[in-house]
Amino acid sequence: MINRNEVAREKMQRAAQMLTERGIDMWVFYARLKTDTALELMFNTDTQNEVLFALTAGGERIAVAVPEDAAAYEKTGLYTRVIPTQGEGFMAEFKKLFDEFQVKSLAINDSTDDTRCDGLTVGLFKKLEKAVGKETMAQVKRCSYEMLEELRAVKTPSEIEIMKECSRITTDIYDSLFKRIHVGLSEVDVAKIMMEECEKRNVVTAFGNPPEYPLVLNPKGGMSHRDPNEINICEPGDMLVIDFSIRYNGYTSDIARTMYFLKPGEEHAPQDVVDCANAAIGAVGAVMEKIRPGMKGYEVDEIGRNYIVSCGFPPFPHATGHQVGLEVHDGGTSLGMKTGRKSSQGVLRKNEIYALEPTVLQDRDKRSAIIEDNVLLTDDGCVLISKRQTAIIEIPYRTGEES
Repeated sequence: MINRNEVAREKMQRAAQMLTERGIDMWVFYARLKTDTALELMFNTDTQNEVLFALTAGGERIAVAVPEDAAAYEKTGLYTRVIPTQGEGFMAEFKKLFDEFQVKSLAINDSTDDTRCDGLTVGLFKKLEKAVGKETMAQVKRCSYEMLEELRAVKTPSEIEIMKECSRITTDIYDSLFKRIHVGLSEVDVAKIMMEECEKRNVVTAFGNPPEYPLVLNPKGGMSHRDPNEINICEPGDMLVIDFSIRYNGYTSDIARTMYFLKPGEEHAPQDVVDCANAAIGAVGAVMEKIRPGMKGYEVDEIGRNYIVSCGFPPFPHATGHQVGLEVHDGGTSLGMKTGRKSSQGVLRKNEIYALEPTVLQDRDKRSAIIEDNVLLTDDGCVLISKRQTAIIEIPYRTGEES
């Protein structure tokens, strides 16, 4: 397993380049009680204690922390300097660093656009402001949003390897499920099997709290974003949709599969099931064929949306895709409609990872399908990091009594 400190090392190296490119002297991360989610990304820490990290354009990586945390940070070898302190000492040390590096521009994590880049609380900002003076802060303050958004979205080599393994484990769990699933199970029963397979691999689900069931939907019970229930029983001739994410080494996957329960004597799924699944599969393929860096999010959305409609199915209400990383829905550019959120205006970049999910969503008396796969953007296109679903998954008729 890749040491997450390698991710932190890669992120801090890139941060120094960004500071130089933008003419910013220092970037400060200041948090307590895990208020800034960027600490996990940039420094691989989940401390609840007060902590301040300072990165400089010259490559200095400085941690100011309470003594017990400082000792741990020293051992990582990530920092050029570790300063133990506590209480009022934090601002005294910050002021020393501010003066030492003759800071004329200071990046801080405040953003009106993305909560993931808005980790500096008002109270902690006031402490920084008081340390250097209100007038000075007004002159030097810069928003870190563009840098932090890119650092979160554009994956480093270590992150890519972690997420490849995360996707492999996810599809491996699916493969195990396909061998165990049978008619007579409720949506909750299926979810429990998924949880068992997670436990075997020492991973947890990633959407919501770790004990939360994956999305298991028998379309006859409705396709809203709901919890699985005991009422909807898988019967011969039913379809079943599962949207499933795991967390591995801090990172997540987001992969959906659609299957069909064959009736007794039935060799293959009927044509309406095949057509429904193939529309979703084909839409994912159409997006994969054309997606590339430089496109805007809404341009990608149009590809998946138009394909679904061209197959005779209604347009779906959500985006064609979204970024995946530390969270299942990881912010940044989304592959949504042009008239939707501002995030769909974003431009795609190499080494971003997206979940693609153009979907067939219909009323419960009709067929529905979600096929979702994860891709990594390359120089001129994309590559899969998850094993694709290329046809409807046919579950042979069995009742579970055979096992």
